[in-house]
Amino acid sequence: MRKTDIYDIADKLTNFTNQLDNVSELMLTNINNSDISKSNELDHLYFLVDYTKQISHNLYNFSNEIIKDDAK
Repeated sequence: MRKTDIYDIADKLTNFTNQLDNVSELMLTNINNSDISKSNELDHLYFLVDYTKQISHNLYNFSNEIIKDDAK
């Protein structure tokens, strides 16, 4: 695989990471502004926000690993 391909993949992963971060922030803002009382539904929504943030974090780390491994 060419270096430019590897860096393109890493860039796309970083873009997906940023998009997921934005989505999770929007979800959290909407949850905080909603009228949903403490319930299972609210717990599920918070879980989804946390899960989205975790996926974003993992993609970011994976992108960094791709670049780091290519530099060796």
